[in-house]
Amino acid sequence: MGITEQRQQLVLGELRRDGRVSVKDLAKRLGISTETVRRDLRDLEMQGHARRVYGGAVTDRKEADQPFDERLRVSARDKARIAQVALPLIEDGMTIFVDTGTTTLAFARLLVGRRVSIHTNSVAIAALLSSDPVADVVVLGGFLKPDYKGLYGHRTLQGIREHVYDLAVMGIVTVHIQHGFMDIGQEEAALRRAAVEQAGRSVILADGSKFGRLGTVRTFGFSEIQTLVTNAAPPPDFAQAFQQSNVDVLHA
Repeated sequence: MGITEQRQQLVLGELRRDGRVSVKDLAKRLGISTETVRRDLRDLEMQGHARRVYGGAVTDRKEADQPFDERLRVSARDKARIAQVALPLIEDGMTIFVDTGTTTLAFARLLVGRRVSIHTNSVAIAALLSSDPVADVVVLGGFLKPDYKGLYGHRTLQGIREHVYDLAVMGIVTVHIQHGFMDIGQEEAALRRAAVEQAGRSVILADGSKFGRLGTVRTFGFSEIQTLVTNAAPPPDFAQAFQQSNVDVLHA
């Protein structure tokens, strides 16, 4: 195996472990130029192992194909940072919808002990808050999708539409410059749309690996969401699109 192949195998190993890599970080740690890193990422993309995004690359594996517990380990630090940035949006006495996902679970951890009413379709969030004597938790009914640890279907949608929320806090699978906020399942998209219809303010939590990837379902145009919370400043083309669509972007 040549030097280039060995280096690309190291990069591929990090992609599989963390779900994303950074051009600058790889160049520094491997002692090579950023242009060499970009060539390696281009080769890995051509081989079907990665998808290049602004500043690096992400795995081209659909998030829903990964078990929930495996997704918990991907970009865990970034998800915790996003949760911290989103926390000031919460005020005591609010009624909040929080959907299922690993980033929203990180956010829900910060709600323990807060005097808020939380409605969720996430069995993981419900389990987390089950021993909290302060929070008022409503678990929406539906059929269980184990890979999401979430409840979906017409009962879930009915439960959402019976309430009005101060905030709807949601994850998303991808953020695409042309198609907006995207999912890979109709049920997930329908649930998020219903939550936004019932909420005074809609909040999307998305780490940088979601940007530039293409989903299969267009869930929201940029202008349909009030606030985006992410772990770093978005790429320039996205930042311009968010500004034109009046999306309030918060980042660490």
